[in-house]
Amino acid sequence: MRLHRLIGIIMMLDSRKVIKAKDIANVLEASERTIYRDVDLLCEAGIPIVSIPGPAGGFAFMDGYKFNADSLHLKDIVNLLFSSTGINIDKNTETYQELKNAVIKLESIVPEEYKEEIAKAKEKFICDSNPWFGEKVIDKNIDIIKNAVFNLKKLKIRYKKYDGQISERIIRPYGVIVKKSELYFAAFCEERNEARIFKSNRIESAEMLEESFNIPEKFSLEEFWEESKKQFIRRTPPDVSASKTYPVKVKFYEDKKNMLQGFEVLNYEIYDRYIIYDINMISFETAFSMIFPISDRITVLEPEKLKKYIIDKAKRIIEMN
Repeated sequence: MRLHRLIGIIMMLDSRKVIKAKDIANVLEASERTIYRDVDLLCEAGIPIVSIPGPAGGFAFMDGYKFNADSLHLKDIVNLLFSSTGINIDKNTETYQELKNAVIKLESIVPEEYKEEIAKAKEKFICDSNPWFGEKVIDKNIDIIKNAVFNLKKLKIRYKKYDGQISERIIRPYGVIVKKSELYFAAFCEERNEARIFKSNRIESAEMLEESFNIPEKFSLEEFWEESKKQFIRRTPPDVSASKTYPVKVKFYEDKKNMLQGFEVLNYEIYDRYIIYDINMISFETAFSMIFPISDRITVLEPEKLKKYIIDKAKRIIEMN
């Protein structure tokens, strides 16, 4: 989207003295010709960008010009990064308010003609992260974890393990990982004298201590997380991993499997007039929310509970109308 490129160009120019169009294009995954057009647009909007010729040349802000001092700071970038990963941020947290402020700052630096585009986008696009069934899981610990990671401060936590046991421990948070919109973090546990992975929403309470720490020079968050995932898979009993499986057998009278695109097809059988699919739909709630809207075009064969629920739901709708 052009709006994102314009913001990206401004941010890159503000962080470097001179940068080539080719380098900007590589980072923003666009053509050099597109970058030249975008720079022209920014210049027309009043942003003083100059072109410096020669082998060491490129684009730069005019001498003496500095990006608005009230614009994006480090914590703004971090909060935008959190948002882009899909973390559900509670409206009552400091991080949520900082994120709103960062978005306002971004909008303020966009050329005037694109501010109208932003306003239209807000009216025409809505993001609802709440699940159809149950409640959205809100991470109440995001503020304290983020601050502890950036300030290298120890945390005193009460942590609930998978079996429900609660223990109190002092940890040194090394870094944050986001997986499927859930927050994890790598930390050195002083009780166990080793680095471990903790799940944020299992923290019952947390207190940031005054005591600081240093992260070992050879520690790599990415490598540690990859190894932790392997260990988790090896330790997880088959019945636990299977808990994320909800097989559903459906009959299509023509090849309409694209209706359920994104789900794992466990098996299928092709007949003269129909096709039967065995599909992993993760849970009963997910299966119902996906199948009910198209239940006039397919037949649910198994499980019986899901089939009966859809029929009963349809009958209640007919009775009400």
